[in-house]
Amino acid sequence: MLEDIKIVLVRTYHPGNIGSAARAMKTMGIKDLCLVSPVDFPSDEALKMARGASDVVENATVLDSLYEAVKDCQIVVASTARQRGYDLPEMSPQQAAETMNAHAKQGHKVALLFGPERMGLHNDDLQFAKYRVSIPTSPDYPSLNIAAAVQTLCYEVFKDSEANTSSDSAVDELPDMEEMERFYVHLEQTLIESGFIFKKHQGEVMKRFRNVFGKAELTTAEVSLLRGVWSSFQGKKKQY
Repeated sequence: MLEDIKIVLVRTYHPGNIGSAARAMKTMGIKDLCLVSPVDFPSDEALKMARGASDVVENATVLDSLYEAVKDCQIVVASTARQRGYDLPEMSPQQAAETMNAHAKQGHKVALLFGPERMGLHNDDLQFAKYRVSIPTSPDYPSLNIAAAVQTLCYEVFKDSEANTSSDSAVDELPDMEEMERFYVHLEQTLIESGFIFKKHQGEVMKRFRNVFGKAELTTAEVSLLRGVWSSFQGKKKQY
């Protein structure tokens, strides 16, 4: 199941952190690394810090947008230190590991996101996530290095997979992020055509709708049903 779990580092500033994160991943059996707009990569420093995990660095996928990194994933979990603009369901590291493994067992692709060292993930990044996970730290010094965060969460995933504590019960078929983006574009078009929102002011309204439907954890069948409703509002009779 670990093969279906992808670690995504977003706008990483220091290349050494990429190498350290790769090493942390490999020690826990996770090798799928994706880098979104890294500041300095490829880098000899990244390979140096990876040591025995240079293969993870060399095989990393490098993309320009987070959407491209997660569009094929059904489950996206964002690692955040604090509540952001998107009101995502919060999980402990153990709960996140159990959830990710349960879906990976069903063949769902899973992504675990980490933001840049200085500011963490932006609200624009969180729109692609279904859950957020926070690592408990001392209130006296809550700062956690990105490689340490990767190590901690990958350890929880590995531990859960070894203990086989994740549920073996079937889970519903879920849409990937690409399908959900088509869903939101269709919803936005419908709301504009109906006059519910004005095109130049749709940003905040759509953010709220993303929150609503993100919490609902829609299945593929439910997405198709709702898109059928949007089409009926538009005077079309198209099934998805």
